[in-house]
Amino acid sequence: MAAPASNAPFPATKWSIVLQSARGNANAEQALAELCQAYWLPLYTFARRAGHSPTDAEDLVQGFLAKAVIDELFSRADSGRGKLRTFLLTAFRRYARDEHDKAFAGKRGGGAVVSLDLIEAERWYAAAGESPGTSPEEAYDRQWALTLLERTCERLRGEFETKGKVADFDALRPFLTTDAKSGDYESLGAALGMKPDTVKVAVHRLRARFGATLREEVRDTHADDTDVDEELRHLIRLL
Repeated sequence: MAAPASNAPFPATKWSIVLQSARGNANAEQALAELCQAYWLPLYTFARRAGHSPTDAEDLVQGFLAKAVIDELFSRADSGRGKLRTFLLTAFRRYARDEHDKAFAGKRGGGAVVSLDLIEAERWYAAAGESPGTSPEEAYDRQWALTLLERTCERLRGEFETKGKVADFDALRPFLTTDAKSGDYESLGAALGMKPDTVKVAVHRLRARFGATLREEVRDTHADDTDVDEELRHLIRLL
């Protein structure tokens, strides 16, 4: 029997929780911390692409996130804007302009609100291999998409790890983005102790779970479900 239709609102997303923080939502602080920790790298990429040095880009991101937390910047956001991605970039560009003529040295090493790994950030920035004509905004969006994919893979790997099957995930992960060639299922099955058909089913299930998890990650950065599918299509085009 089909479940009865429900008029209940969509479950809260991390971004919608932050938007409600001015109204005393108890989970807003944790949601804000998670979003800042998750999406600082696209901001760093934007700053680097805009011409800032690694240390200055790091200071800009830390200063912006500190201001966002201390001044409750996100709680004053217009929920009608919908996307965290859009709001973050708009607010960060405004902050960077305000800081343009200020010295960063006095701030360096203080006021950190998230853990930024500068070496890792530079590795990601270099690996992106953006063309010379890529704008800071385009680099930001592309890094946002890559961050979402990486977070999705980390969540899936964690699920496999809790089941004691992390080795299976590591072996199957390449098939999330590439099609199997002749003999791939046979060789992988031999390595994992599975029949080729079993491997094929495992890949199919992993891809389905990946798609669902990626949608959850995208949805967490939106105020509601209205344009999640459109955002997914946009991010896929970037990759």
